Amino acid sequence: MLKIEVARDIGFCFGVKRAVEIVENLLLSGENVYVTGDLIHNENEMFRLRSIGLKSFDVFDEWPDISESTVVIRAHGVPLDILRELRKRAKKVVNATCRVVSAVGDLIKKEKAEGFEIFLYGREGHAEVEYLKSVVGDLKVVNQKHPNVAFSSEKIALFSQTTMGVDGFKEISKKFLDMGKNFSSFHVYNTICAVTLEREKEVKELARSNDLCLVVGGKKSSNTKKLYEIAKSLNENTYMILNVSEIDEKWFESIESVGICSGTSTPMRIIDEIKKRLSEFKN
Repeated sequence: MLKIEVARDIGFCFGVKRAVEIVENLLLSGENVYVTGDLIHNENEMFRLRSIGLKSFDVFDEWPDISESTVVIRAHGVPLDILRELRKRAKKVVNATCRVVSAVGDLIKKEKAEGFEIFLYGREGHAEVEYLKSVVGDLKVVNQKHPNVAFSSEKIALFSQTTMGVDGFKEISKKFLDMGKNFSSFHVYNTICAVTLEREKEVKELARSNDLCLVVGGKKSSNTKKLYEIAKSLNENTYMILNVSEIDEKWFESIESVGICSGTSTPMRIIDEIKKRLSEFKN
């Protein structure tokens, strides 16, 4: 019999759950609802929401007529200038930006007001990063692919995108410390979401203690990709899947145990479907 171990912290995080519930309630009340891009980074969930009436548009492309519609701001946020324009043109705007992301924006704004040069460990082009860049226009994004850092101030504040990995953030922080001989002040804020940190810890345990590891989540999901990379580094038999249809039974021919974790935008119904399918193996 195949042993199935499921992460304790799995399925939607609270920010994603809140965003999905906001959209569902608006649709149930009969409103015409648009979202700015993907509400969350999960293709299955976006398909389900569109099937019950949700529409979406790219805020960086041509906009539809939203004068009689409610526009929901995606969980990752949108740049502030776009938010202002949406409020002018839509009948109503409902902000579903994750509260953790909003709190990072508030802290960045505070540090900037106190004269600090702002750096963000994150992925350029990610929706959350684009929102945070709009809070402080001269915010500089750094990561392993773009590690070069030039300082124009002696007061430096370093933050992280909420869904980045803690090990990478530690590396960047150390690099800043090694370069910071002339800093008069250096503030480091570990703004990685607590849920993300917990899942990172759990996936390490799952990957080490099982023959195979499944990481379940959307192809665009930053936190899912990060969990996959961590698990893969510890267990070669690691696979990232969107849903049950992507499971290959051949993976399990010589496997006795499997660990399952998920990104924060993965609905529990998908996890349940995967557990049911795996329970049919070797039984």
